[in-house]
Amino acid sequence: MTALALKGPYWVTFRQHRRALWWSLALAAVGIALLVTSRAWSDSALDALRATGCAIGSTDPSCFQSARDYADDQWIARDLVRYASLGMLVLPGLLGAFVAGPMLARELETGTYKLAWTQSISPARWLAAKVAVPAALVLVGVTLLSLAFYWSWSTGPANDFPTYWYEPMMFVSFGVVPVAHALLGLALGTVVGLLVRRTVVAMAAAALITGIAVAVLAWLRDGLWPIRTLTGHDLDPKGEVWQLDRGMLTASGERLSWDDCFATRPDKAAQCMADRGGVVEFIDTHPSSHYWPIQLVETAICLALAALALYAAFRVLRTRHA
Repeated sequence: MTALALKGPYWVTFRQHRRALWWSLALAAVGIALLVTSRAWSDSALDALRATGCAIGSTDPSCFQSARDYADDQWIARDLVRYASLGMLVLPGLLGAFVAGPMLARELETGTYKLAWTQSISPARWLAAKVAVPAALVLVGVTLLSLAFYWSWSTGPANDFPTYWYEPMMFVSFGVVPVAHALLGLALGTVVGLLVRRTVVAMAAAALITGIAVAVLAWLRDGLWPIRTLTGHDLDPKGEVWQLDRGMLTASGERLSWDDCFATRPDKAAQCMADRGGVVEFIDTHPSSHYWPIQLVETAICLALAALALYAAFRVLRTRHA
């Protein structure tokens, strides 16, 4: 995206905020570099271990230091992935704060928007440009970050020191959900900026509201797709299974939680469950095959909320500046 490819209010928006937009692209590049570094660090650790002729689980005393060095390097690589995932988690709030404050509230607070509206640009077109430019940046930048994250996470240190797809920071770092969260943050920042009209307050409010929205989505996530319940004896789900609840069923189908027995009779939990009438074990799970359905449902919810927020923003603009 360059200023030469933009026209009218879109070009003006880019020129006004070009430093922030370029800094955003630079930060995205740093994030990608961090993920590439994690992947390279993981590979170099594996190559160094193989060069010694040792394996990570070797019991040979001569391999102890090599295995320890390998484990330390893999943990460093894993931590780099986690730092990147933390950035992906807070990204929607940062986008919301930027759009609410510097892009909208500051112009409304200082009155500079009036100049644009005297140049044959309608308020609606002015707002559309304010939304479209960062939205284009989000679609390109966050998509690239998501792809880079998946590549680094799925082929790097996760092999020996796993992080799982259902972990809150992992789930919002790859797939389509990161883009949807970012667009939701942008939309919420837009409506907050128009309502608050004070730069610092708008930034804080947008970050808070976006953070709450993302937290609520995380809280609801396990219910976005039908849960698969396994029953039987000595259950041991294989693979990257998201275990939600575990316990026993009585003959009438009543659910008993292991937590109650572990709390009251930790040394005889199994006997406790039998005394309460438990006859068969159950585990509520989301297998890895549920990853994409949950991603798509959460994305649809985010996009619907973003559309409602943008609709509200244009209604506020029309009401206040008809």
